[in-house]
Amino acid sequence: MATNFYSQSKQISHQSNRSRDSTWSVFVGNISYGTNEQDLRSFFEKTCGHVSTVRLICNNQTRQSHGFGFVQLDALVAYEIALTLNGSSLNGRKLNISPNESKITFHSTTISTVTAESSSYDVYIGRPSIWGNHFVNGRDGDNADRIRKYCAWIMTQSELLARVEIELRGGTITCWCKPEACHGDILAEIADAN
Repeated sequence: MATNFYSQSKQISHQSNRSRDSTWSVFVGNISYGTNEQDLRSFFEKTCGHVSTVRLICNNQTRQSHGFGFVQLDALVAYEIALTLNGSSLNGRKLNISPNESKITFHSTTISTVTAESSSYDVYIGRPSIWGNHFVNGRDGDNADRIRKYCAWIMTQSELLARVEIELRGGTITCWCKPEACHGDILAEIADAN
């Protein structure tokens, strides 16, 4: 299992690798820190109908939201309606809603953490490395935007995806972003998938 995160362990739920016609998932960014999964579920159910799954990404130690998550809907119509909600307000914040472009197999896994200050890690995944997130804060959006863009980008990099299993799975990965959510979370999910 790959390791990343500032927290000691974290449960992550991932979208299944089924085709878009059977699983419709949206990325939701700019979520207020006071919003919980039930608030997010209620927001989408008012307009879209039944929601299959809501996953708000949080720091395991503090239980503080990282300000982004995923909502999985049952049908194409609900998915399309959800995308029209981009820019809608929830708890005082305008939500950024876009297709969940990740192709990661979603399952439960436990992920532990180290920071780059630790001497106990296997692979550094910061910006100078091949694993680094080349999307820059500000120019390329906020942290949630950068993570979403990195996720979409890495899924198009067949050579890197092949190396993830060999070089990262079972190891400890680290960067300077922690304790904030970062692209390392995406790499850990990919390494632990399947």
